[in-house]
Amino acid sequence: MHTSVLEHIRCPQTLGPLDLKVTRAEGDEVVEGHLTARGNGSQSAAGAYPIHNGIPGFVRDEVLATQTVRSFAQKWSKHVYYREHTSKFYTQWYLERYGFNTPEALAAFLRPCRFVLDAGTGMGRDAALFAAQSTATVFGVDTSREALEVARQSVNDPRVVFVQADINQLPFPDGFFDFISCDQVIHHTAGPRAAFDGLARKLKSGGQICCYVYKKKAVLREFADDYVREKISKLPIDQAMAICEGITRLGKALAGLKAELVVEDDIPVLGIRSGRYDVQRFFHFNVMKCFWNDDFDFFTNNIINFDWYHPEYCFRYEPDEFRAWFEGGWKIRSWDVQDAGISCRAEKT
Repeated sequence: MHTSVLEHIRCPQTLGPLDLKVTRAEGDEVVEGHLTARGNGSQSAAGAYPIHNGIPGFVRDEVLATQTVRSFAQKWSKHVYYREHTSKFYTQWYLERYGFNTPEALAAFLRPCRFVLDAGTGMGRDAALFAAQSTATVFGVDTSREALEVARQSVNDPRVVFVQADINQLPFPDGFFDFISCDQVIHHTAGPRAAFDGLARKLKSGGQICCYVYKKKAVLREFADDYVREKISKLPIDQAMAICEGITRLGKALAGLKAELVVEDDIPVLGIRSGRYDVQRFFHFNVMKCFWNDDFDFFTNNIINFDWYHPEYCFRYEPDEFRAWFEGGWKIRSWDVQDAGISCRAEKT
């Protein structure tokens, strides 16, 4: 963490300024030390936050102990090359869902931005994208130190600052950010709408937010999702991942059929729409999630299935439910509904 960043960081509890004590530095980079709420000089007292390997930590112990946070931490520690395998695929998908379509259009959008937040940055894929397409300071925030340690090694842009923090209690002033991205994250919080309202407080008037939530699926798929999650969410990660291997192999086998089926009529009682489907995609969206992409290796495909089934918190929404978040105080700039999820880019008015 560069010392210049300190002026932008606040105590997440009081939003007051912090004092810095450095125990190890490399030039202007703080490698080890701690931040203390002003007027509270003891490192062990409430309001003291450690800096380790250049990453300040603001997540309370009770949050770190929750099942969903532990699940994602274990995932990142297991799969350190996830970002390498998925960056190109997800970057283009991101640009299309939020109405940017090209890196050049994103760059034009970000040109006036000074401060950008990637809320739930994981290994820093999107934070690196925002920095590459702008001159902004980009804060990549995640509860998982495991993910941030890998991100710090993978992202070399000095304008990207990684912070271990809970998006429900962010260490930044209200009205601070010009742009906030919370992509594929907020549905894994205990209270997604409350988390969204908290993010909105950190956004400037006239700033924009990109937010994605999972969409509710067909009846059988929703049942299977809840059933499998109940069975494996409390299991150790290795055991849960082993169970998911059977699901991943099923997805691979279905994809290998290279076959299509035609559903001639809607089946409203099951939430199934008429149309022509690839067999694997039909099964994936209407019966149970069994992700498979031939461009990824088996482990990457399996971690994506695990990523869906293992976290305890995994909320899904109808489009109208998500759109209601943006009633009053927002102007929707881009709206995208796909089978997997719903993406919205909106301006805070």
